[in-house]
Amino acid sequence: MMCVSWLLMSNLADRVLLSVLGVGVSLYALRVEVRRERDPQYRAACDFSDRFSCSRALCSPYGKGFGIVSILVGKDHFLNQRNCTLGILFYLSQIVLAFLPNQVLWSCVLYYTSVIAGLGCVYLAFILFFVLRDICIVCIATYVINAALIYLNYNFYLDKRLSQ
Repeated sequence: MMCVSWLLMSNLADRVLLSVLGVGVSLYALRVEVRRERDPQYRAACDFSDRFSCSRALCSPYGKGFGIVSILVGKDHFLNQRNCTLGILFYLSQIVLAFLPNQVLWSCVLYYTSVIAGLGCVYLAFILFFVLRDICIVCIATYVINAALIYLNYNFYLDKRLSQ
C-alpha cells in the first residue's frame, strides 16, 4: 500500500529541496548572529520592530545550545554551539542520508532525527513566543521546514516498512 508521500515533486526531491532550503535559512541565521556580535547596532533584513525581530531571538541566550547546554557544561564549552550551526548539520545529514543504500535503515534514522528536531522546534517556539515574546520569521521558517520534513520522512519510513 502506497500513500501520498510528497508535497511538490517526489518524496526524495521534496526532502532534498526542503533540506537545501533549511541550510540556506540556517546560513542566513548564522550571518545575522555573526554580524550582530561584531556590530550590536546591525539591523538585519528580518528585523521589522522590537517584537518582530529575528536578531533578537537568534542572539538571545537560547540561540546557543537551546539555552540549556551552557547551564550543563558552561558557556564556553565546545558543545555549546549556535542553534543555526546545529540546523546546518541536521539539514546536511538529511541530504546525505537520503542517498545512502539500505533505505529501510536510513528511513528510520531520517524519521526519528526529524522528530527530535521537531521537538526542539516546539521547545524553541515556546521560548520565542512566551519567554522572548518575539516573532522571528527565520525561526518560523525552520519550524515549517522541519514540520514538512517530519511528514515526508514519516511517509518515506512507512513506504519502506510496508514494502519489506
